[in-house]
Amino acid sequence: MVGRFPYLGTALALMLCLSAGKTHAHPDGIEGPVRLAPLQLAQFQLPLPSPGGTPAVQLPSVLTYQYAYGSESKMEGRRNRDLDRRLRDSSLIATPQINGYVIYRPTRWLETTLEMIAEKEIPIEEQDRVTLPSGETQVAAKRRASLLVDQAFFTVREVIAPFEFSAGRKNYEDERHWLYDTSMDIASLAMRQGRFRAEVFAGREVLADLDLAPNKREPRDRTDTLIVYLDYRMEDVRLGAYTVNRHDRTRQEGHPRLFGVRAHGTPSDRLNYWGELAYVRGKDDASKKFDGRGFDIGFTYRFPGVAWNPNVTAGYASATGDASPDDNRNSEFRQSGLHSNEQRFAGVAKFKYYGEALDPELSNLKILTAGLGFRPAPTVSIDFVLHRYEFDELADEVRNSALTALANQAGQSKDVGKALDVIVGLRSLFGVRRLGIDLRLGWFFPGRAFVRNEGDEENPNLRRPEKAIAFVAKIWW
Repeated sequence: MVGRFPYLGTALALMLCLSAGKTHAHPDGIEGPVRLAPLQLAQFQLPLPSPGGTPAVQLPSVLTYQYAYGSESKMEGRRNRDLDRRLRDSSLIATPQINGYVIYRPTRWLETTLEMIAEKEIPIEEQDRVTLPSGETQVAAKRRASLLVDQAFFTVREVIAPFEFSAGRKNYEDERHWLYDTSMDIASLAMRQGRFRAEVFAGREVLADLDLAPNKREPRDRTDTLIVYLDYRMEDVRLGAYTVNRHDRTRQEGHPRLFGVRAHGTPSDRLNYWGELAYVRGKDDASKKFDGRGFDIGFTYRFPGVAWNPNVTAGYASATGDASPDDNRNSEFRQSGLHSNEQRFAGVAKFKYYGEALDPELSNLKILTAGLGFRPAPTVSIDFVLHRYEFDELADEVRNSALTALANQAGQSKDVGKALDVIVGLRSLFGVRRLGIDLRLGWFFPGRAFVRNEGDEENPNLRRPEKAIAFVAKIWW
């Protein structure tokens, strides 16, 4: 692998020196885990009671301050995104990072949160200019240091119970990052009654520029977002329903409205499952009506007591494409645009569960997934994941994927290809409780849809595409 990405060993050593990792806490709320660093708790003993039966020292019922710091640094490499080794388009980018947060509760009913991230992208291998298969020229991005306010919000509770009101920049993540995994400048109102919780929030991903680094600006977006999420939790099952309404003022993505239901369950310590079912309406960028459908189902089963604690995973995801591009109806399914499609199966490391190298949006695709994992130790996991991809309808690209190659330029085929991912997760490295590393390597083997004709119709010269490779290393502390 080092041979394919020059200076890889040097970059890993650099990251080990400069970085550490941040894990995700799990606060109580439907928005999912907020990206906060872990805290190492000290052991203590409660004061002995006084002769009257009360503790000698009264402990506070509410913590006024909380803070933590850590790092989630990474190095990401990609090779042969255009599926043609004759053209140079490889990249290897190291991103040392440090983050921290502070929570302040001046009263029982008011909580404020501030989280900041400082990072710098360091190109180890990158071309200044790359000519894409479409004929466009892609220029390397300017790499400047960033000092980003990732969260800055306040929450009012208790005095308006059962409601909670929040405003500011807040991080939202659902369990599988299938719906959203982003920070947003929002105002939200949530309500909780027993096992039921509802939340409505509105805003934009970047309403205000909150990158405080000199000569660095955070690109603002012009997409208005309104989300309503309903959540019901039982002992072993979590049910959800939602609508995501997005309106792109630049008219590049249109005005899609996503409706969906979902279920996640853990009926035993051996089995967990998930199910997503969604429907997109609204209008696309050409004002055609959306009418797309998508779903994702699967399970993971563990074999505790067997050597290396193996586990197996099977999943199937499907999303409609647009069969008739020339009519006034667009049947292509699209995800929310706020997603990252990143989660773990039964290991300690998260990864792109639709494939590291292809990394597609679930749109006009059928994806069959099979995984085999091992836990040789509680702090170590190894996952092998296979994928099989097909277009739902013939198309010339995989929407929002990591590839730049064009499809179906030399015939018509729905065979997108296959992929293999290998993921290794390590925690408590060298006896350091907070130190961990994730290594993710992915290969995409393109199918017949990416065969190219380098001749002409009378004298065809068909060329098979070459595989694409992705590499990610994350260091946590």
